[in-house]
Amino acid sequence: MKDLIKIDMKKINVFKTIFYTCFCIAMLAACKKKDYYLDGGLAMQSEEEKAMTMYDFLNSRTKGNFDSLIKIIDMTGTKALVNQPGITFFPPINEGVILFQNEYRQKPSDPKQRNRPLSKMNVDSLKYMLNRFIVPGAKITLEQAYADGRKYYKDNNGDSLMITGVREDYNNGGVTAIGQGRMKIVYEHRRTIKDSKNDTLQMKTHNLITANGIIHVLDKGGNFHTKMIIKK
Repeated sequence: MKDLIKIDMKKINVFKTIFYTCFCIAMLAACKKKDYYLDGGLAMQSEEEKAMTMYDFLNSRTKGNFDSLIKIIDMTGTKALVNQPGITFFPPINEGVILFQNEYRQKPSDPKQRNRPLSKMNVDSLKYMLNRFIVPGAKITLEQAYADGRKYYKDNNGDSLMITGVREDYNNGGVTAIGQGRMKIVYEHRRTIKDSKNDTLQMKTHNLITANGIIHVLDKGGNFHTKMIIKK
């Protein structure tokens, strides 16, 4: 009888192991799908998404990500601008727009002060800043940026910017895998008369395909004003 119980317990333990493994795989797959728009490359876009214009694609994912950006595009009447063919767009997420709004506080570090509403911003200034994230006439993929290394482009205002494709190394339990980390794009506006200093921004998502171009989403530190001198 004891032997039978032992055998049954072994079967139960094997079943538990199989169930737990399948559960982990399912959860991992679900996380990959969910996190795709946050850190890039973890799942495939649908063909329906790839057929969308940039505006429609961003607008379909506004909640918690691009609400503020869509509001700026609508306010400035620049929907056609972001839907022009053959462009690369580096859209900032909500946090990046909030950083910009913070600049209008008398004390930006004081959380009790309210951000200036976008509705009170100068429309021409907002449009100028939006243009700094658009590279016309160039669909720059992550792989192309990495192959080029460093390459200068012009933004939609005609200001210089530099795209650098790099491969990040990573450390796993004390073992450094050189050259095996993920690739990323570093986006840098070069100093111009209107810049206070160069602004280097990194991405949180790469290679999102739309009907009229490619999107690389800036991480949450990607301030919408990109170090421009702004009037308080």
